[in-house]
Amino acid sequence: MSTSSTEGADQPNASAAVTKKPSKVKQLWGKVDLDVGTTLIMMKAALPPTIALAMYQSDAVATQYGTLGYLVAIISILGFCIMPRAKFIQTMLMNIIATCIGAAVALLMIWSSIQARKHTTPAGAPLAGYNSSQSAVCAIWLFFQIYIINSIKAKFPQFAFPTIIYSIFVNVAATYGPMFGTMTQGISFAKRLLEAFLTGFALSTGVSLFVVPMSCRLVVFKEMTGYIGVLRGTLQAHKGYMLSLETTDMFLPDVTNTSEDKKGHKVKKPKERPEVAAVKKSIAALTELHGKLNSDLPFAKREIAFGKLGPDQLEEMFKKLRAIMVPTLGLGSLVDIFGRYAEMNHWDASPESKQQDPETQARKNKAVKEWNEIMKSVHEPFSAIIQVMDDGLEHALLTLELKKAPKKKKNAAQDVEAKGDTVKPGEAGFADYLDGQTERFYQGKELALREWCNRKGINLPNDFFEHPSHYKDVPSDDVADDDDGEYNRNSKQLYLLLFMEFLLYSVSRAILDLVRYADEQVSNGKMKKSKLLMPGNRRLKKWLVNIFKVEDSTAEDTTTTGDVDGNKSTIYMGEAYSARKDPEHLPPQTAWEHIGDFIRIFPRFLRSSESAFGFRAACATMSIAIVAYLHDTQAFFVKQRLVWAMIMVAISMTPSAGQSASTFFLRLIGTVLAMVLSFLMWYIPDEKTPGVIVFLFIFVSLGFYVPIKKPKFIIVGLISVVTATMIIGYELEVRKIGKPAASSNGQPYYPIYTLAPYRLATVAGGLFVAFVWTFFPYPISEHSIIRQSLGCALYLSANYYSIVHETVRARIRGDEGDLMTKGSPGKKLEKARLKVFSKQMLVLEGLKMNTAFQKWEVPLGGKFPKKEYDTIIQCVTNIVQYMSLVGYASHTFTDMNSNHSDPSENEWFEDFRRLISSVNVTSHEITSLLALLSSAITNGQPLPPYLTTPKPYQLSARVRALDRDILSVRNIAEPGYAAFAVMQISTRCIVGDLEKLLKSVRVLVGVLDFSFHTVSTNSSTASSSSTTLFKPSKQE
Repeated sequence: MSTSSTEGADQPNASAAVTKKPSKVKQLWGKVDLDVGTTLIMMKAALPPTIALAMYQSDAVATQYGTLGYLVAIISILGFCIMPRAKFIQTMLMNIIATCIGAAVALLMIWSSIQARKHTTPAGAPLAGYNSSQSAVCAIWLFFQIYIINSIKAKFPQFAFPTIIYSIFVNVAATYGPMFGTMTQGISFAKRLLEAFLTGFALSTGVSLFVVPMSCRLVVFKEMTGYIGVLRGTLQAHKGYMLSLETTDMFLPDVTNTSEDKKGHKVKKPKERPEVAAVKKSIAALTELHGKLNSDLPFAKREIAFGKLGPDQLEEMFKKLRAIMVPTLGLGSLVDIFGRYAEMNHWDASPESKQQDPETQARKNKAVKEWNEIMKSVHEPFSAIIQVMDDGLEHALLTLELKKAPKKKKNAAQDVEAKGDTVKPGEAGFADYLDGQTERFYQGKELALREWCNRKGINLPNDFFEHPSHYKDVPSDDVADDDDGEYNRNSKQLYLLLFMEFLLYSVSRAILDLVRYADEQVSNGKMKKSKLLMPGNRRLKKWLVNIFKVEDSTAEDTTTTGDVDGNKSTIYMGEAYSARKDPEHLPPQTAWEHIGDFIRIFPRFLRSSESAFGFRAACATMSIAIVAYLHDTQAFFVKQRLVWAMIMVAISMTPSAGQSASTFFLRLIGTVLAMVLSFLMWYIPDEKTPGVIVFLFIFVSLGFYVPIKKPKFIIVGLISVVTATMIIGYELEVRKIGKPAASSNGQPYYPIYTLAPYRLATVAGGLFVAFVWTFFPYPISEHSIIRQSLGCALYLSANYYSIVHETVRARIRGDEGDLMTKGSPGKKLEKARLKVFSKQMLVLEGLKMNTAFQKWEVPLGGKFPKKEYDTIIQCVTNIVQYMSLVGYASHTFTDMNSNHSDPSENEWFEDFRRLISSVNVTSHEITSLLALLSSAITNGQPLPPYLTTPKPYQLSARVRALDRDILSVRNIAEPGYAAFAVMQISTRCIVGDLEKLLKSVRVLVGVLDFSFHTVSTNSSTASSSSTTLFKPSKQE
């Protein structure tokens, strides 16, 4: 069909799309992203506080809890019942343990403070009223506990909720402690406080387990369904981009000239083509979902459940999906590769620019035309294989019951002739059909390669691809030896074509593995009926150990670089497989040295950043709590309920200035909104208790939209909901037990129009104190966090590159070993590679988040070099992606090592393996350079002079230097040739990113260069330091 006819056919649809444009209400509703499932979860979150306040209307409950009734509702909110079951049970266990420890320590604190009172009170005097010694003891206990618990909070992010719960308990106990004259009073108070906390936890637990129950397995299955859906969308995005390459200029930069600035210069703003934007969006979604699935999977495997697929099956499914993701992401690098090619040839000027010379423009036009023709020639096989892969993913969804099978139409006659040999997803024999289609695609690449050769004037025999070793006299493509000549242009073109075909074929084979695995689960009876799934003893032990592990820290963890010796009998693992060395101490040998090594843990903890954060939090808390420990202000502290300001410090304290600045204003706005909503909840139902409780349920449900849909602002949402519940809960409490009983704890009664502003002032004051102590005595700025994290990312990249280097070498040599054997070199390398890759993804995600918070920092001094940091982050991301492709492509050598069916067909591979082993596919220079850049960024030290990146094209050029014909066109049918093409492109892109990386780091830290240049006033020529220092002048 011609272009004109296609456009004409699309015009009615376009006009229809314009007329059927969704209304603004629908557009707004789409942005809100609120579905039935989310609404139910929001309502579930509002149930615990609603139940707490409703049951408090019972006389028995009100008598039992007294003035702590509203605290039950608040603790039930902090129980966070909307977490998936395994996560909730783990967090709830830690909450209960933290509360019980807090109660025990509170009793010890009260006892010691009462002893201080007894020893400082004259004989015969009553043990009541203010006592400075008792207040001082409670203050010391409070400072110590807040310091310890916030240090733990900074060290173990998974303990966020337990540490907040502990802080609330200790804040309340420590501020009321100075008022107790006897242990009877103290025990009674601690018991009531403990009962209130545990009741709140019980309500949260009941709602979590019995109201809209949600297991981690259900979350993982939904994420896997979404994962496969995103994979399908990504493949379609790739298809659209490849289709656009048939007619568009792939070297055109994605910018357009827009308005003029104040100086009259035209300003360029980015404007991506729709196809490019779709690819980038789908890849970002796939990467994000992969991270979520990776973090949720361990909880799903530990869960007791009733289902069909066990933890081992979940793990295997995740591995299959990860195997599909790597080459799928690799296809997304086509946009980047074409951009790099345009930049190298100076083709990246915009169409409006007239700076390109005619010769450059002619070369560009020729390249564009050739690529348009190439993409047209592969249109049919590429489109066909992508459609088959989409069907394969659909089959996996249906077979694993992640998606309901479509209902079959009754009495629908099947046209067998029209169906042909096509097998639909979900039908028996689909795996064999998919296998046949992938092999047909692999064989079909011969057409594209043959056409490419014909275009280059190389005629291939008809059966060349069936028996390439029989044709040694096929003319070579070596038409030039010049690096910038026709040969290099042709080889780049060929490599990129093979790059696309190799990755598409790899995706199809990975999907075939998933399809066969899904069919295997059906054939072995796993999908027939559900059964009770229990985690094994090993998994439970691992869970108990992992609870107290630091979650994916990057600064102190053992690095995982290393070298694997090729000896078949003994395997020597590199130093990086063991613990990191201490440059100040040798490993302990004697018992006394081991004891000393243990003692050194304590000073190491005290000088850590976690300890510094705990000290800040303790100082912030004491700056408010001091009011409760002074004679003249103790009554004021109790009356004005300043304990809630202390609690807000515990909830909202953050370890960095930018994050504190951004969230402070959001939390303040949320608190004001909570006050306004509390008025609405109270007055809309005319102050009637049942109506107030119903409206509380509605507004708390709405308030939980933020924690559910915007998890990074979870504390903002919680503070708003807690503030509103605190106001309404107190008013309902007073109404139930009466004003005299409500005032028995020293807090006067306030009506809601007075209480709400007081609560607002208290909460805002606590938030402000936390905000101030984040900056004082010196700010822990986002700048320093970004720099340290970037140093970690660079060092992890060095680790990852070293692992990939050794993996490639082992696969080429053929001594990787059996990956199913736990102690084999390949298994150790795989484990280390996946570990470092996962950490790198977390670090890069954190970097992106911190750079977003950076704009909220109070600017002092020069501007933050955001452009350089963004460039470095992008380069590190690219390097990791291309490293993954190198490692993935090298797996082909493992397959070829195990395939020795035809010795004559393996002749090329044996020659290729011998050559590639001698030239090093990857270079240790890159590992050294990344480690050096990491050290420079982390410590702020200048780089050494004359530091350069490894030379590009080293791999291809050195292989050709050893054997001119090994990479000739006559060998393009070899399976390893395409893998080599992927590795060549990837290593060249890595070197290109290293050049940008080195340049940006050099701008940030400088260079250790003491050379200088002198310019004579009588001469325009400059002499360098070498001539000045070592060559005496004639005057001397």
